[in-house]
Amino acid sequence: MQEITIDGAYLAELRKGSPKAFEELYSRYFRMVEDMVFKFNGGTEDARDVFQEALFVFVKKLREPEFVLTSKASTYIYAIARNLYLKKAGKATVEISMDQQQFSFFGEKESAETGMSPTEKDAMLTMMDDKLGQLEEDCRSVIIYSFYQGLSHAQIAGLTGYTEAFVKVKKFRCLEYLRKLVKATDIFKNL
Repeated sequence: MQEITIDGAYLAELRKGSPKAFEELYSRYFRMVEDMVFKFNGGTEDARDVFQEALFVFVKKLREPEFVLTSKASTYIYAIARNLYLKKAGKATVEISMDQQQFSFFGEKESAETGMSPTEKDAMLTMMDDKLGQLEEDCRSVIIYSFYQGLSHAQIAGLTGYTEAFVKVKKFRCLEYLRKLVKATDIFKNL
């Protein structure tokens, strides 16, 4: 998938609500969101709804004067769409497992089982999005490919040009760094 270059002119078009800018986003990123929805047993109509909501949130954020896009548009849109779909599907964010080989943030337990209020869940999602945004692009990509999109090491190697062995090492190192960032947050300390 090619990445749209997010330059000042393109951002200005999105902020104004240019149909052409939205068509470009749709043509580039809808399939990515649709694939994610299908993995959660959703349908094409669900994907359309979630994608439209994600674009609405994305543009709303772009219109905030202090907002700075610190990741690729695809990464940001994917995270928004995933969060929206999981909320819509009734799936809750329940845990951050800090086991050595596991990164589990999105679970399928109901709210009553997690003991987290909707506000706490939203704060947790926001914090995770923020911490993912602090990672270097290559780390963020490996984590998203592995944990959000469920790709194998071999598939990630094919997408990134790394060897499969390097993907394993990279994933481990990036995950360790992300864990360190998450553990340092007040939200995590108060769990």
